[in-house]
Amino acid sequence: MLRTYFFIPASKPRFIEKMDTIAADTFVFDFEDAIAESENEVAFENIKKVDGVEQYWVRPRLFNRNEEINDAQLKRLFNLGFKNYFLPKISTPEELQSIYNVFDYYDTTDIQWILLIESPLSLINIPHFFSESKFPIKGIALGAQDYAAKTNMRFTNEEISWARKVVLNAAYAYNVEAIDFASMNIGDIKEFENEVLTGFKMGYTAKIIVHPNQLQVVKNIEYYSKAEIERAVKISRQIDFSQLNDFSIVVVDGKLYEKAHLKRIERIIEYAKVKNLIS
Repeated sequence: MLRTYFFIPASKPRFIEKMDTIAADTFVFDFEDAIAESENEVAFENIKKVDGVEQYWVRPRLFNRNEEINDAQLKRLFNLGFKNYFLPKISTPEELQSIYNVFDYYDTTDIQWILLIESPLSLINIPHFFSESKFPIKGIALGAQDYAAKTNMRFTNEEISWARKVVLNAAYAYNVEAIDFASMNIGDIKEFENEVLTGFKMGYTAKIIVHPNQLQVVKNIEYYSKAEIERAVKISRQIDFSQLNDFSIVVVDGKLYEKAHLKRIERIIEYAKVKNLIS
């Protein structure tokens, strides 16, 4: 199953008040694209009323009108208690260094970042973002809509697939969370379901969510078929998972399964148990 990051416009109190009824894994208060710049102060007043903000994430309006790092907003959010930041519009490691300097002033060690890769320059600079081990990067996600706009791309899941794969590969290369992009599709449930399944099968482990309809799909989707579960159970019965160092191969229904296949088998078994499909 995919972990969910549910984005909530920080300027909308009625959405904030409904958080207790939304079964997302975590929430992200959005101070950027989901709200107008003129709503910034309203958003801050709303968040002041939220208890335990340190457990949530926030997407700041990271750049000011002069395209400079918005130090003032980062400091205000930190002083409210936020420790977890989705960083949008990042393009260069120098920008990351500037953000790091803001938090370094407070001498804190429990900050976490998720990078939103939203431009061609950002995409090719991913290796440079990870060149400094001091940067507290927990995950990366493709800002698909912004990326498409900056490349004059007609946005479809097919057209965005290359960038989607690059971000996914980078997440695994640098051992951080692979978070699939935010979809603007809240009406065509079948199409959104296909998008979610595609991301899951590619290897993504989390998904950005912007609407309750999307959350229901992510929670209720069948990530593995009945046949996949039955095959995984059959294979697992022939394997002693406590003795994997001595494992070589196993043959099930005329197919060879090597040690490299076992993580997937374990994931399927775990999924089936969570869904009460097997005991």
